[in-house]
This record gives sequence, C-alpha cells and structure tokens, in this order.
Amino acid sequence: MNDMRAELGLWVGLIETILINRGVLNNQGQLATGMGISLPQDVEEILDGFIENPIELVGLLKISREARDGRPLSPAVLMAAHLMAREVLQALQDGSREGDEDSVKRT
Repeated sequence: MNDMRAELGLWVGLIETILINRGVLNNQGQLATGMGISLPQDVEEILDGFIENPIELVGLLKISREARDGRPLSPAVLMAAHLMAREVLQALQDGSREGDEDSVKRT
C-alpha cells in the first residue's frame, strides 16, 4: 500500500504540473479562475472517458493529495485513485506529445 501511495503522490504532482501548464489549475493547484463547468476543449478531448468535468478532476486530485499526505483512505478508494491517476496522467502525457507533434507539423 505504501508503494501505491508513493506512486500516487508522484503522479498527482505530474498531473498538477501538466494542468497548470494548460491553464486548468492555478499555481496553488486549485481550479483556475473562470474554469466554469467544463474543461478546456483540448483537455476535455484528451481526458474523454476518464474525467468528464472539473468537479470529477477536483475529486481525483483531492483523494490523490490525501494519499500523498498519508491521510487514511480505504484500500478500495486508494486502489481506484491509483488506477484513475495513472490513466489520467498517461492520457495527459500522450496528449501533450501529440500537441508538440502538431505544432512541429504546422511550422
């Protein structure tokens, strides 16, 4: 379980960094001002099937931060957050690579 918490802590940090760079989160890791009820179109497309709206994203981030900080979580919640964070991180990283490739193709 500790390995799972450690991985989740690492992953949530990477997710936060990507989302800050994309303007979804502010520098304090909170939803950016003006985010509204939907994610930016590019992020929504990347996370399609994983995260449908900012509220779900906030929930995943909250649970992941709690795991990172050593707060008590049930094994089921920890395992679900671990799986979801891995999938979200992978999608965001893949989406970032595709965005880089698109910008290279346009130049």
